[in-house]
Formats: sequence, structure tokens, C-alpha cells
Amino acid sequence: MTERLQNLKADPALLGNGKLDAYLAALGPRLRTEFGGPLIYASLAFEQVDWGLFDYVGVDHYREARTKDRYVEMLEPFLATGKPVIVTEFGMRTFRGAESSGALGFGVTDTTRLWLHTRPVIGRFVRPRLKGAFERDEAMQARELAESLDELERAGVAGALLSTFVTPGACYDEDPRYDLDMDSMSLVKSLPGRRHGIAYPDMSWEPKEAFAAVANHFAAP
Repeated sequence: MTERLQNLKADPALLGNGKLDAYLAALGPRLRTEFGGPLIYASLAFEQVDWGLFDYVGVDHYREARTKDRYVEMLEPFLATGKPVIVTEFGMRTFRGAESSGALGFGVTDTTRLWLHTRPVIGRFVRPRLKGAFERDEAMQARELAESLDELERAGVAGALLSTFVTPGACYDEDPRYDLDMDSMSLVKSLPGRRHGIAYPDMSWEPKEAFAAVANHFAAP
């Protein structure tokens, strides 16, 4: 998603020059010769897509301070197509203030240190960390996901895909400077050093409050 946003920012004309529809129109018939199931395209909310090419309408739709008051309203053009609408991405990060930070698509990890950490030799001397002082807030993440699920259900979408269940590369740490899980939208926190969790001893992660919030939503009659 980040790469798509950067490309559109560099050349806003891509939104209206028909190139996307031309590409999808050429790709669709080829996909149908290889794949017998229904087709969907996961769009960004502002992309102009000819939905006649697809069986389902797909849109990545995140809820945060700038969109909260019109979260369902923004889905109306997609619902108006008459086709089943699936929210192909939604989620929330795990640091206090994430719901109003404007950083949903880009995060708060120091990407320079993260890149250096992956380099041969030097990587072992560079520890990935967050780019600033942040406070963990699992309760906020859980609340925001539960409210988003309630709103999407009331809107009548055919489905919604959470981003994401687990982020192995963003491990939890007791030191908030290095708690990369705060920058994750996952429902569980990955544990460092291949440690196993308590709730599920055979897994290298531990459920966050969001895990229970999502489970409770779908357990409700």
C-alpha cells in the first residue's frame, strides 16, 4: 500500500488517466482463463475503478480520527454498485494516539535502523527501534477494532479483512524504545528470541487485547 501511495503522490494524474482501468480490463480475461472463482480488486478508497470488471468490490478502508465521522458514508459509492463489497484491509496500530496520528499507512519504526539491521555484518550492531517515545495502548487498539467491526456490519459489507493477525518481524519488548509491536496492527504480539507464549505454549506469540475483542465480536449471537 505504501508504494502505491508514493507512486500516486509522485504522479496524481494516474488517478484519472484511465491507465488503471485499461490495465485491469486487459488483465481480467487472462485471470478468468486460469481461475474459475470470483474476481476482486483491492482498491484504495480514492482509486477510480470500473467495477463492472469484477464480481466483488474491494477497498482498503481504515478508520481513524480523520475518517471516523464518515467511515460508513465513504463506503456508500462502493455499496451503490450493487455488488458485494469487501473491506480488504482495516486495522489499528498499538501505540497511544495511533487512532489520530495519521500514521496508519506508514508507521513509527525507525526504518533506517531497521534497514541497517538487515545488512550483513553491521546488522548485529544495530538494534531496530521506534523513532520517538511512544506508549503501548492495547485497549485503544481493541476498542477501535471492535467499533470498526460494528460499523462495517451495520453498513452491510459482505466481508472485512483485518490487517493483520501476526507480524513476526515486529517483536514485543518490555523497553518501549524497542517495542516494535507498538507499530504493528497485529492481533497478537510476536515474542523475541523464538520464545513461546503462555496462552498458546506452542506458538511464538501472545494474544493482545484486540485478539479477544475480535473473538468476542464474532462469538456474539
